[in-house]
Amino acid sequence: MCRWHAIIIAVIFILIGTQLSFAQKLPMPEDDLLTVSDEDGTWDFLFRSGFNGSQAYYRDWAQGGTDRIAISANTIFRGQYIDGPYQYGLRIDLRYGRTRQNRDAFRKSEDVIRIRNQFRRRFSDERFSLTGNINFETQFDIGYERDQETVRSRFMAPGTLTETAGLSYDPDRYLETTVGISLRQTFIRDTSLSERYGLNEGDWFRNEAGFTIILRYERDIWENVKYTGYLETFSNLQKSMLNTDFVMTNELVGRINNYLTTNFEFALQYNDDITKALQIKQILSVGFSYTFM
Repeated sequence: MCRWHAIIIAVIFILIGTQLSFAQKLPMPEDDLLTVSDEDGTWDFLFRSGFNGSQAYYRDWAQGGTDRIAISANTIFRGQYIDGPYQYGLRIDLRYGRTRQNRDAFRKSEDVIRIRNQFRRRFSDERFSLTGNINFETQFDIGYERDQETVRSRFMAPGTLTETAGLSYDPDRYLETTVGISLRQTFIRDTSLSERYGLNEGDWFRNEAGFTIILRYERDIWENVKYTGYLETFSNLQKSMLNTDFVMTNELVGRINNYLTTNFEFALQYNDDITKALQIKQILSVGFSYTFM
């Protein structure tokens, strides 16, 4: 895993160094949690909800096949308020999905509760700002190992709360970078899972101090196709830099029309408190989506 961390850290500093070479004042990001509003002192809200599903049935099919049903739902709520140089944004991301193959029991395929709060005080050069983040993440439902008997996770087991204060630099409308000092709390409601998430047996709470680097990139790469990339690291001050936790997500969203979309997500995650292995997730789906503004 040392090689993975070296690559990730190198990419972070190359991107930051490259973007710092721009001297002109450029527009702010258009579709981030916080954007530049046309009118100060007003709230701007967005609500997007989607439903994806797939089904396959085979009977006496010569080439063979596996019956399956997959359903998932997702909701994004975003609210933002801007008053001069002061800005606040709230983003709530909820996702849940289940899959069934043959006539086996339904299994959880996706489960996310993610809440992000961001506060900013922009400088006269609006590419720079003081930033404070308060982020929370957990899941709705019980997650099992492949045997469908051993519990792996449940609501608030784990749950994580992260507070970050730092400096943000947005060189253009596509890229946002933040570097700051962080506190991270881990909650384990079911203490039988404490050791799985790096706590001592029977413990339900852990607090860590460290520093965080966040990169976010969003851009339309083709007509009706948007790419969003996100990288967040957490380096515990009591551990080696080579034990840095990180999550990296890449998502392509293609809009077929006003109601139909196709999504591809590829994510990497590493947290040595949970496992020494690199965690990988990949999801491809087509479904219904509608935006309320």
